[in-house]
Amino acid sequence: MESFRIDGNSIHDYAIDVQEVGDVTPEVVRTLVEIDLQTFAESTYNQFTAAAFLKMGRVFLLQADGLTIGTCVCFRSWERPNEVMLLSMGIRPGWRGRGLGQRFVRGVMDRLRSKGIRSVSLMVGKDNRRALKVYSDVGFTVVGERETDPENGDTLVIMRAVLREDPDLVAL
Repeated sequence: MESFRIDGNSIHDYAIDVQEVGDVTPEVVRTLVEIDLQTFAESTYNQFTAAAFLKMGRVFLLQADGLTIGTCVCFRSWERPNEVMLLSMGIRPGWRGRGLGQRFVRGVMDRLRSKGIRSVSLMVGKDNRRALKVYSDVGFTVVGERETDPENGDTLVIMRAVLREDPDLVAL
């Protein structure tokens, strides 16, 4: 758990912590959907898909004094069983732009590493400079690109971070 002051004028230090979701509850499902809607232009989840990711994937919460201010959803890769794909990560407005995204991703990576995961991959829009910086600052490197809409030139950047080089690790 770390201490965090939201700005230079604040007198309150927040206890910042990354927690893995254990139980699927209606409150956690609502939080996942809510933060997703606050983060992305188009919704990623509805109540059913959010519950499925909570049950079958790995979902992490960024908390400030027990209040959930961020979510991160990961899922095992079919092609690389010792790799997890980071599907989405979002932080509530008002908490963004203060380095919490980097702290959050590092915390998630530490927990995945402790579970024996060797690498984490993700895809992010080529024009999303803020996200590209967050991910590269915590150790992700660009490993490829995928064009999603040839007419618009929309391209996703594929990034990967190696967590462990040990080939004898047992995955989740």
